[in-house]
Amino acid sequence: MKDTTLKQMVRDRNGQPRGYVIATVINDSVRVGWSYTNTKLGDRFDKQKGFAIALGRAENGWGKNVRVPHNVCKSLDVMAKRAGRYYKNVEMAWVA
Repeated sequence: MKDTTLKQMVRDRNGQPRGYVIATVINDSVRVGWSYTNTKLGDRFDKQKGFAIALGRAENGWGKNVRVPHNVCKSLDVMAKRAGRYYKNVEMAWVA
């Protein structure tokens, strides 16, 4: 089994980085997590913090009441397909 974490940066329409979508294997299943910076509230994107948030959501889930931003939804679908190809014989687990 591969110990690699797949990651993809989420960018806004101007090409500025806003967050991460990652896929990793935890307890013999592929889990996907995400992070997104709310720049309207004055937040600034930080690579290490964004990756840590995305990894935490992959490990613990993100709950049913969390609203996933539209840009992240597109990237989540792409990452799920990519992870399915990369981790061929590992079960895909959607933790929400």
